[in-house]
Amino acid sequence: MNLRNLLLVGFVSVALAVSLLWWRRDGPQAEAFEARTLATRGLAEHLAKTFSGHRALVISNPYTQQGNLPRTMRAMEEAGLHGLKQGFGTKVTIAVVAFPELKPGVRENPRSVFIDPETTTPLSYLVAEDAFDKLARQHAECDLFVSLIGLPVNLQPVQCWQDPAGPKFALLLPDLRIIGNSAAIRAALRSGKLAAFVLARPGAPETKRAADRDFDAEFAKRFVLVTPENVDEAMQVFPQLFPAN
Repeated sequence: MNLRNLLLVGFVSVALAVSLLWWRRDGPQAEAFEARTLATRGLAEHLAKTFSGHRALVISNPYTQQGNLPRTMRAMEEAGLHGLKQGFGTKVTIAVVAFPELKPGVRENPRSVFIDPETTTPLSYLVAEDAFDKLARQHAECDLFVSLIGLPVNLQPVQCWQDPAGPKFALLLPDLRIIGNSAAIRAALRSGKLAAFVLARPGAPETKRAADRDFDAEFAKRFVLVTPENVDEAMQVFPQLFPAN
């Protein structure tokens, strides 16, 4: 199981629901939890430097609110939140963990809408079109949105994304095609609307637990942190991670 597949365990799909039946504490899912914590901690440590003193809203998987949810899916989200808390420390306050509304009917049947099989963020296709805007209105005190589930697949009507004065976004393993081509991604970063995002590093090894591992070295082996400062370099070194112009 490669790193990308490990990190996607937390999302909703029929195949995933079947695989969850095979959960084992010391198996691949345990490695996936560690990889997710590693990824979110690295993202949060960067944000703590640039958003110190700010209040963050974390956008999490709404399916985790279901009472009959398999424990592995809930544990995956908790692993991501744990990494954010580690990385933010006392510098950034997680004001709220929010669960965006879903499109009608998809809570009961996620297969009722089309989900691109190539996406890294299946929930982009399941959240309601105005879900992020509702969160922005309800939590106006939060000027940093950290999404663990990506962005809505249609960004055009999402006012909190289109408004330059709206919250800034940080993303975990996003489907960059939703933002647009490489030029659009670069523009979103340089405008400040997109603060940073983390991608899986091509050819990264599987996560192996080690009590004495060096965090920075482990993160660099497995992930790519993209910021306004390094986006040009990242696009040159890892062109396969970005949509073409």
